[in-house]
Amino acid sequence: MNSGRLASLRQWWQSLKQNQKIIFILGCTGVLVTIALLGQLVLRPSYAPLFTELEPRDAAKIIEQLESSKVPYRLTNNGKNIEVPEDQVYKLRIQMASAGVLQDSGVGFELFDEKKFGITEFEQQVGYQRALQEELRRTIVQLDEVEQARVHLVLPRESVFLDEQVAPSASIVLKLKNYAKLEPNQVMGIQSLVMGSVEGLKPENIHIIDTEGNVLNDSLALKSNEPLSTTAMERYEIQKNYEKEMESRIQQMLNRILGPGRAVSMVTAELDFDKQETVRTEHGPGAVLSDQTTTESGAGVAPGGVPGTDTEMPGDTMPLADGNTSSNYNREQRTTNYEVDTTQQTIIKSPGNIKRLSISVVVDGEYPQAQLDSIQQVVAAAVGYDAARGDQITVSSMQFNSPAIPGFDEPSGSQGAAPWASRNYLIAAGVAAGALLILAVLIMVLRRRARRRREELLRLEAEEAAKQSLAAEQPEEREIAIEEPKPGYRSKIKDIAREKPSEIVEVLKAWLRE
Repeated sequence: MNSGRLASLRQWWQSLKQNQKIIFILGCTGVLVTIALLGQLVLRPSYAPLFTELEPRDAAKIIEQLESSKVPYRLTNNGKNIEVPEDQVYKLRIQMASAGVLQDSGVGFELFDEKKFGITEFEQQVGYQRALQEELRRTIVQLDEVEQARVHLVLPRESVFLDEQVAPSASIVLKLKNYAKLEPNQVMGIQSLVMGSVEGLKPENIHIIDTEGNVLNDSLALKSNEPLSTTAMERYEIQKNYEKEMESRIQQMLNRILGPGRAVSMVTAELDFDKQETVRTEHGPGAVLSDQTTTESGAGVAPGGVPGTDTEMPGDTMPLADGNTSSNYNREQRTTNYEVDTTQQTIIKSPGNIKRLSISVVVDGEYPQAQLDSIQQVVAAAVGYDAARGDQITVSSMQFNSPAIPGFDEPSGSQGAAPWASRNYLIAAGVAAGALLILAVLIMVLRRRARRRREELLRLEAEEAAKQSLAAEQPEEREIAIEEPKPGYRSKIKDIAREKPSEIVEVLKAWLRE
């Protein structure tokens, strides 16, 4: 059976033309190369980061340890990342930690584990300062956003003279991870940590900066007992959030009108955070509760006055014959009681009212003034523009600098080599799939041509055999005139029918249909 297959394969190969043989050989070679590449990618162990963002000195130590242990590795991200086989990551980390490779050049309080004789007080003070700096550094780098940190302490020696005492100070430099940002409460936590670790250290003597030169604790309160600073920060956050909300509303509206990226808006809001309380009391005319009138009148006789003196008596006085005087008096008193009508009103003005708004909108391109005025009216209505309040709004048009605007599809340089590696894998997989598809199509075409050629040969052989058999079945008297068939055809047709009965049946069916 194998010899028959080899013979048919040899016959099929000989039936191909020269260019078909070349194409077939090239296709097979491409398939083998593709299979070899894919096998190498699949069988190659997957690598995982052992350590990332290493300094050259630390990377050299780790590489030396890996080479001594004969562990395969590779460097990525310009030598800052070291990758090893994924199944050995945790084991190697433990080995590196036990070998002391992960320890930084600084030493903490383990510096005092070894007892040294003859050490001076100055050396002991310097050692304590080094140990404290390293311990603070190790604590600070535990934050997820912090990649590296340096702590510098100034610990002056104590003096018996008050005028010679110097306050301690601290400076901290932080290297943050890519796209990381410390929140104000985290910066305040670092400041509190250092302040609690150094005796006599005050918050104003702590300076925290990052590697870009930004002072991180500049906006924090200098003293923990000053609530005004916290209130100011809260007011600033409220104002900033309000401005962002207004800008977002304006931008959404302009995007629907002009299209995305065709306008830029900025809002500056001045809010009034003063709390005012006004108490106003009003008195009305009131109502009469009671009205009382008292009238008095009377007459009387009084003795004469002393000679030579004038006597003044109320009422009318008349002299009498006996020297006495008589008087009459009248008195009227009216008392009216009112119910006081009092109205008291307390007005409390809540903080956060808008004092003034300034809106600036710039649109891309050239627009007529009438259209700019329409945009200004729409924006003014959207933000609640009030001219009496002193609000300002400006809408102008100019050409945007499109090349300066970064696109979303630009690759970032800080991503390292991992995205490129995955992209290469995808390209290799695509090429391999394309090569396999081309080879499959080529094989199908060649097999179809070979099958047609084989059917044609079988048809010709079957026709020749049929002619020979018909000639053999003629009557005996005419048998002398017919030539004998060539020897070997019968046995050959029998062998073909025995090996490929289905194809012989197809040929016979084709003859019957004809």
